This record gives sequence, structure tokens and C-alpha cells, in this order.
Amino acid sequence: MLYRVRQLYYAIYPRIKTEELEWAMSLLPPCSLPLFERQSLPEQRHALDVALDLHTSGIQVSHLLVAALLHDCGKIKHPLKMWERIAIVLLQKLPQQIREHIESSQSPLSLSLRTAHEHPSWGAELAQEFGLDPHIIELIREHHHPHSKEGRLLYEADNRH
Repeated sequence: MLYRVRQLYYAIYPRIKTEELEWAMSLLPPCSLPLFERQSLPEQRHALDVALDLHTSGIQVSHLLVAALLHDCGKIKHPLKMWERIAIVLLQKLPQQIREHIESSQSPLSLSLRTAHEHPSWGAELAQEFGLDPHIIELIREHHHPHSKEGRLLYEADNRH
């Protein structure tokens, strides 16, 4: 519960230090800078937290750190408002069948749930359009349902933040 309160605070009051942003920019390939910059400030903060988590745990693999910085870039297709982000967290507690029904309905939450569900594939498509490395593209695609060891590392770091 404390984790969710902290997460809400940082979503409302995201702050990025200059040195954190410089570190991210040093990792990101030039072609990917627009993807990072188009993410909302809360999404950038979250991406940095995930990447820094991996980095401080000893991960030095650049494509994994880049994937961490861009893993939610698919959300730029439908930027989520704060109330939508809160609703998604609460709705995740419902059975999948009910979530799927809401997602396919004309509910105000349908696009929000679709974004939560589809943003990994949307992000992978964007990463491919921007010419990113196939390893990065696949890590973005699988960050909610990992198939690889690196995907599991990203998934675990994402869930910690």
C-alpha cells in the first residue's frame, strides 16, 4: 500500500534531476530521443526509476537500460490522465473477464484499459519505426509478459516502481 501512495506522489509531483536526464540521454540512441521526450513527465520519471533500479543492481547491458527508459513509450499513443492511471490500478484487481468486457465496451474506461493492455505492442511498433535495435523492440514488447531473462529483469524492475 505504501508503494502505491509513493507512486501516486511521484506521479503528481514528478521531478527529474539534471544528472538523471543527462545519464538517460547518454544511453539513448539519438533516434530514440523523441520517444523518450514525448512521454509525459510522470512516465519519464517512472522510466528513469526503472532504468536506475536495473543500473544500481549491476546491470550494464545498454540495450536493457534503453528498453527500461522506453518501455512505456507506447502510452504516448493515448496519454493517460491521473484518474485513468488510478482506475487502471484498481481495475487490475477485477477478474480478467470483467476487464475485457469494460475494454470492449463504450465505457469511458475502455480506451484507458486498452492502453494499459496494448501499450507494449504499440511501443514496440514505435521503437521499430524509430529504427531501434531489435533487442530493445522485443524487450519493450514483452515487458508485461516476459519471455527472456532480460525481459524478466525489466518486468521485475517495472513492478518495483
